[in-house]
Parts: sequence; structure tokens; C-alpha cells
Amino acid sequence: MLALLLVESALSTPIPTSQPGALQLYPPTKLARFSVALDHFRFRRGEHRFGLRYATYESFAPNRTAPVLFYCGNEGALETFYNHTGAMFELAQRIGAYVLFVEHRFYGDSLPFGRDSFSNDALQYLSIEQALADYAEVIVALPRLLGCRGTGRNAASGRCDTVLFGGSYGGMLAAWHRYKYPHLSRGAVASGAPVDFYPGEQVQPAFLAAVAAAYDSYGASEAGCAAALLAALHAADVATPSELASAGVRACAPLDSSSPERYAFYARGAVASIAMLDYPYPCDFVAPLPANPLRRACAALASEAEAPLPALHRAVLGYVNASGDLPCVDLRAELVGQGLASARGAREHGSDLGVTAWNYQACTELLLEPITSDGYGFYPESAPQLASVSRRCEELFGVEPRPFWMELSFGRGADFRQASNIFFSENDKDPWHVGTRTVPAHGGVNDTVTRFVARGGAHHQDLRFASVWDAPDVHKARALEESAIRQWLR
Repeated sequence: MLALLLVESALSTPIPTSQPGALQLYPPTKLARFSVALDHFRFRRGEHRFGLRYATYESFAPNRTAPVLFYCGNEGALETFYNHTGAMFELAQRIGAYVLFVEHRFYGDSLPFGRDSFSNDALQYLSIEQALADYAEVIVALPRLLGCRGTGRNAASGRCDTVLFGGSYGGMLAAWHRYKYPHLSRGAVASGAPVDFYPGEQVQPAFLAAVAAAYDSYGASEAGCAAALLAALHAADVATPSELASAGVRACAPLDSSSPERYAFYARGAVASIAMLDYPYPCDFVAPLPANPLRRACAALASEAEAPLPALHRAVLGYVNASGDLPCVDLRAELVGQGLASARGAREHGSDLGVTAWNYQACTELLLEPITSDGYGFYPESAPQLASVSRRCEELFGVEPRPFWMELSFGRGADFRQASNIFFSENDKDPWHVGTRTVPAHGGVNDTVTRFVARGGAHHQDLRFASVWDAPDVHKARALEESAIRQWLR
């Protein structure tokens, strides 16, 4: 009945041209900094410290024993995730909770050395382990920062009842924090968190298959969209520089022999991100996009069936240049197939997401998640591309990638059977949902570590404000998350 009412409401409601975000609806009660150690794993007197930014919203907390909904910041400024994670505020209002967002080190304005934070010497302090330790320090300090106090098993420890949240890389952090520091939280909601992507396991075909499935999700009017997409990507794989130019690819630097490989990866990042961000309403979360951008991409791919490369580029521009303001596409942003000089140019390039810091992480621990498509898209490398990226990483950052470190440090999805109270939420239009493949869908690895895949949902759409345009399963995901959280807090 609820699903029917939601569908009827959506059919009678026009798609909005814009929507207010949480910054407008729930402006932070406090925006401040918390001092953390630069290196949590070195024990020297006078260790360098810096201010990690955090934002609170406290109006829904009825008393000091209210729980804390803690967002583990990921690869961008705090304001970006605060503004686009409306479900946390809606939940906080229903259960009576504090809301807290903490910025990830080396992103936004949480820079240990200010403008000098992106030297190779400084970037050595950017790691998943350091970020998790930052969040641990903040959690321990919550009684002082918020004035909250714990209940039940947390009453004696003095720690507040904390539930972790995160989407994408932030979801990985939330799950891993629960795994590494289980005594500091009651549970974690990890949305769109690919904790099962490892080098050397041929994940790119599964990812591409998920992208293609999303492109075939719109029914008879766009029948064959996935076939058109795959044909166009093949055309990009075998294109020459002159064919790229004839297809309308206007690059910011002259096209050369390395351009086709870089463009093929660039295009994959764009078309994958269109599927990932196929929200049913306009959104500027990663890039400014209209409602249902996947439908537009399919229309572009169908527009020139006999000329797949121009059709592909039209679809790509619908993502990277939806506003029409981009004069050229910057293939220099690609780590795949580029030389040292162009790689260095990527340090100053990209969106509000922290491209320089993220490329460093994609060169160290997160090798399968490079940023692409003018700083907006994500796509996993193949094994040969991974070798190419590894060489570029050493030249660019002076680091030697460790492809298997993430698995050694955090295990696989199936290893979460050792953990408790984690809810993995995925959305089937988001190709990253294949990155939790060893956690059974609509089940879990144990009674309290569960996973739900929402049909018709985009990248961590369940963490966004509820909308009548959401698919019924997205509403169901939020209801399941709330039920789990209420159980964790008992």
C-alpha cells in the first residue's frame, strides 16, 4: 500500500527544478575544529597536531542521553556531504538525536599544513588508518564537544551512543571503523561502500556489466541502450587521434598517440558515473545534473547509431559539461596512459572533490578507485591499466602502490562475519554495488551484518532526503536502516 501511494504521489507531482539542501534547511548549530595528531602511530613528545573540521546539528536532541548520528567524512569538503545527506536529519528528528559530520583529513579545509599540505612529504600522513584514528579521537571526545552521555553499556565508559554513517568511500570508512573500533560505536550504516574491490580479481568486467544493466533499465523506449553503449566504448578503444577529433572531442591539450587510451578511460568514467548518479530529480552532488541523466545519455547514444563515437561523446558531454560552460575536456586528469608532465598537471585539476588528495589515495591504498572524467567520474582499472597507473603514481607522488594492502588491513566483505551491527545498503543502478559481492544481498554474513540492494536506486540515494520520486525500494532501505538502528540503540 505504501509503495502504491508513493507511486501515485510521484505521478501527480512535477519534478522540481531545484531542491533546498540540509545547509539551508538545517544550518549547523556549530562549525568548529577538533585537534588531532598528524600521526596517530608515532609516539613522540610534541607531535604536530592540526584542526579537523566538524559540524553539528543539535536541535533534534531532546536531552543529553540522545544518540549521535556520526557521518564519516570522505573525499571532499564537509559542506558537500552535510548538504546532500538529508536522511540523517530526517532520522534524527524521528528518533531524537544529535547529527555530526566530521571532515576527512587533507580534504576541504582540514589541511595539516595549510596550502603546503599537498607536497609528497605532507601526503604521507594521508591514509585510511589515520582517518579512522581521527574519527576515534572525535568519538571519545563527544561528551565534551556535545555534552552528551551514554546509556546502557556506554554509561560507565562515559562514551556517547554513536551510530556511524557514510556513503561511498565514507561508507567504507564507517564499516571499517565499526570493524576496527567496535567498542566506540553502536553500529554503522554503510551505503554504496565497495568493500570487496581488490586488484587482480577481474572486477572491471563485473563493473562494466553493472553499468550496462543500468543503461538497459529504462524499458522499451530505450531498448538496446546497453548494446549501443558497449559498441560506442569499443569504438573508443580502437579510435585514432584523428577519429577522436572528427567525433567532436575537443581536448584541452593537442591530441596525440596517448589520447585514445586516456579518452577511452575518461569516457568510461563518465558513463559509469551517469548510472551512479541517476537520481530522479536534479542534483549537483558530484556534478550539476538534470533529473534522470541516464535517460538523456541513452537518447544521445541512440541519436547516431551508425556513428557510435560521436554518440558516445555526446553522452559524455551530458555528464562532464551539462551546463555547457566547459570549453574542452582535459584528458590530462587521467592517471591511465599519461606521462609524468601531464600527470603533474592533474594536481591542480578537478571538482570540489579533493582530486589531488584522492589521486594520492588511489595511488596507495585505494588503487581500484581512480578519479576520472574531469575530476568527476570513477572507474576501476584493468590489470594492464593498474600497472600503468602504478608507474605514474611512483613518478607523481614518489610512492610504491601496495595493491593488496587494503585486503590485508581490512579483509573482505565476508570477513565482516567477525563484526556486528553493520547495515550495507546498495542501489542497483549504482555499478559500485558489485563491490560488496561477498556480502549476500537481502541477507548478510551474520545476524547483525546485513545487506540490502534497492531496485531503482542510485549512488547512496538512501542517504539523501526522502522524495516522492524515490523508487519504493529506496524508501524500504531507509525503513530497514531505521529499524536496525533502533535495535542497536536498545
